[in-house]
Amino acid sequence: MINLSHYQQIFDIENTTERCKKVNDTMDQFWKSELDQLAGELIGQEYRIATYGQTLVTTYHDSLNPKYAEQKKDTSIGKKYFAQIVRKIGDKEFNLLTLEFNGVDQRLYVYIELSFYQVNELVKNGSLNAMLSELNSEIRTFSRTGSFTRNEIERTVLNQTIVEMIKPRIRPWVYIGRELPLKGEYETKVIIDLLRQTWDQTSTFRKYLLEYSEQRARAANIMSLIGSVESTYSATLFGRPYQIQYGVMGNEKSGQREQEFSLKRDGQTIVQGSFLYREYEVRTASSRPMLAIDVEGHNHIYTNVEVLLGSGLKEWWLVKAFRTTNQNNEELKQEAMELLGQHGIEVRHNEYRIGTYNNAVQRFDEEIGEIKGRLACTALLFAHVAGRGKFKFLETDAPSVELVDDISANDDQSTEVIEYTSNFNFSVIYETIQNCSLTFDKDLIRDLHLNLTALDDKHFIILSGISGTGKTQLAKLYANAVYGLSYEADNPYLSIIPVRPDWTDATALFGYYSSFENGYMMTEFLKAILHAQEEREKPHFIVLDEMNLARVEYYLSDYLSGVESHHEIPLHNRDDLELIPSKIKIPPNVYLIGTINVDETTHSISDKVLDRAFVMTLSEVDLQTFWSRVDDGVRAELQNEFLFLKLLQGLLAPYHLHFGYRTMNEMIRKMSSYLALDVEHQGSRKAMLDRVIAEKVLPKLRGDDRIADLLKELKETFSEHLNEESVSYGHIIRMEKELVRYGATQFWR
Repeated sequence: MINLSHYQQIFDIENTTERCKKVNDTMDQFWKSELDQLAGELIGQEYRIATYGQTLVTTYHDSLNPKYAEQKKDTSIGKKYFAQIVRKIGDKEFNLLTLEFNGVDQRLYVYIELSFYQVNELVKNGSLNAMLSELNSEIRTFSRTGSFTRNEIERTVLNQTIVEMIKPRIRPWVYIGRELPLKGEYETKVIIDLLRQTWDQTSTFRKYLLEYSEQRARAANIMSLIGSVESTYSATLFGRPYQIQYGVMGNEKSGQREQEFSLKRDGQTIVQGSFLYREYEVRTASSRPMLAIDVEGHNHIYTNVEVLLGSGLKEWWLVKAFRTTNQNNEELKQEAMELLGQHGIEVRHNEYRIGTYNNAVQRFDEEIGEIKGRLACTALLFAHVAGRGKFKFLETDAPSVELVDDISANDDQSTEVIEYTSNFNFSVIYETIQNCSLTFDKDLIRDLHLNLTALDDKHFIILSGISGTGKTQLAKLYANAVYGLSYEADNPYLSIIPVRPDWTDATALFGYYSSFENGYMMTEFLKAILHAQEEREKPHFIVLDEMNLARVEYYLSDYLSGVESHHEIPLHNRDDLELIPSKIKIPPNVYLIGTINVDETTHSISDKVLDRAFVMTLSEVDLQTFWSRVDDGVRAELQNEFLFLKLLQGLLAPYHLHFGYRTMNEMIRKMSSYLALDVEHQGSRKAMLDRVIAEKVLPKLRGDDRIADLLKELKETFSEHLNEESVSYGHIIRMEKELVRYGATQFWR
């Protein structure tokens, strides 16, 4: 007999260590064996049993380790147990049936699970309601609300609920199955029969899941073929020789992997772009596997690779369309197609041919490097025609056009204006930000969110900290995350304004009327305020970068007063300026973020300013998490160098002389480029490491007698790891002598 009430008592054990051990000992081997036997009957082969057991064992051992014991003390791990029948398709595993004992919900669940994107695909093709109607009345539908909680959704409204989740970017897993209260006693056979019945009753959804997964795996194979190409491609464009160099494939983030490329000539980078391999798209909830190619952050090719799937040979023809407001779109399309033809790419009407895919052998008939090169060249030529980002191969008089690629289901390569929708849901914002290569912990992001949104009419924060900790990047990340955009994307509701040392009054922000120019001198700040007034329903973010290079209370006083008093700020008293109002009021949808560094080149912040802002300090640098997000290939090459730089960071941190993410990133990138040189052009790895330390870390060293111990530690460290002939060791010896002689020292002579 299975006593479910006893299971619930185990889940309710307060001590994490005891709970995890008891759950694992009581349930894991038994249910793993039972599901294995059932799966053998139902499937026969090509499956494995996945359980919660490994997590329980790991947590148990961590809770006994003094290093992790405190953080594991209040965890919820062990308050549930599950066993699953899973099948691997391609490089991913899919759960075909799950048995879950949930101590938080106090329920027993048996279900098949589908991702939000899989269910949304059924909604879009009109199949979901019909499939739901075939289910037994006892089958329920649930959505995931947390790691340990499920929320039931009535089957009759599941379709509409999924639709309503798209715009606010809520993307839960959906479970289809049965439930029981976690109490009472049952024979094992009863629970096994419940599993078998659920398996039979959800067969339509399982068949869809397998077909969907197999289709996506084949599409993923096509993108993997393209992504595998990293060798340089030589191209002739407009009669000139160029090289297209590909970067390393990035790690997956929210269903997307990115691979950068650069167009070069004679070693000079001319323009940069990216291949984007998307399994799904979070913002639109599209589940189609898409290949996108960007140039300077603007999308020029966007295609569903599933068009190549089927049987036999499939010719890959792509469609290009331009939709702009101020240009002749037919002329743009004609110019683009003529350019492709001139560069050896086959064209018919508004279509162009990339190659031929052979489904029988699952590869292209053409060499894959040629396929990828054609895609890159085509995107570059489209960028030239569009003029977006001011990129042109040749100087022309053609004005730039606004071109935004469509991701609608009807026309993969057409273009339309993007609708920017804001969302201040913290869960959505945090998920977007944590996919960035920079490292910001949850407490910091939550604090930033609350500081910006807690007050209804005042949104002003100051980000302080050492250079390179990502203050400006964090501000941009947050603003873009509110709109569901990646860090690299252009955001028309974000203005980053560098502060100049000569700003002495409010005209630096709000502009002024010039009698000499006979017109009003508009500023970027004033443009943002006016834009915010026009679109009051959308938040507008303004970042004043290095705001204390000038005296903040001088140039920001009118703004602070206007926000505090809700009074209008006077701009001019002329009657002949129609486009510029004589007074302006700061609307409540303006979010102001200032970044500051504190050194001898900056001014202190007055109490008047500090009283009106939340001040956050970003000086903690989590290099380990930063390193975990670096591409795998780079980590494998530079692991020893990273560990030494991390050691160096630890020596500098107590003296507030440590370096930030930017410095670490630039050192890693230089060393990675160094190792990419031909062997005959390389020196020793120690010399490489020595150089970047002398160039990027030591120049910030300065101080008085208080850094004497630091210099001693650095001298010993450099002597041991770099040797006494190193450049870095020599600088420390010199600085020690200067400290003894003058009582103070600095890197600069």
